Amino acid sequence: MGCIAILIGSCKKDSSDPSNTEKICGKNWKLVAATVNPPVTLNGVQITDVYAQSAPCSNDNTETLNTNGTYTDDEGPTKCNLSDPQTTTGTWKFNSTETILTLDNTDSYNIQQNDGNILKVTQVKVDSGVSYTYTLTFNK
Repeated sequence: MGCIAILIGSCKKDSSDPSNTEKICGKNWKLVAATVNPPVTLNGVQITDVYAQSAPCSNDNTETLNTNGTYTDDEGPTKCNLSDPQTTTGTWKFNSTETILTLDNTDSYNIQQNDGNILKVTQVKVDSGVSYTYTLTFNK
């Protein structure tokens, strides 16, 4: 899951109520939880905890969103495939109200929580006519 990354803007903390951009940029975000509703079937078993099914080599990755509208995905200390690059990059942006984060102009995430330490987003994917809501939680 080449997870998250986000907007073009400044990271100055000059107000008592920082913007989502100010709370997100310049931090290393690590995925700590991933769920899906309704459950998906994996090896004949219905699951809702996607994170628990992920390989440890995926769970140590971090995402860093830069103020210039780029992001870096770092493989972390362990790689699932040793030949993969340590880092990959892409672009991100917010909508005008900073409530929807879009990565690489393809994947959009609705911001559910963002306090600068915890980032929780949702994404809906449709498969065979069923809408699945994925909830991803990141810690800085």
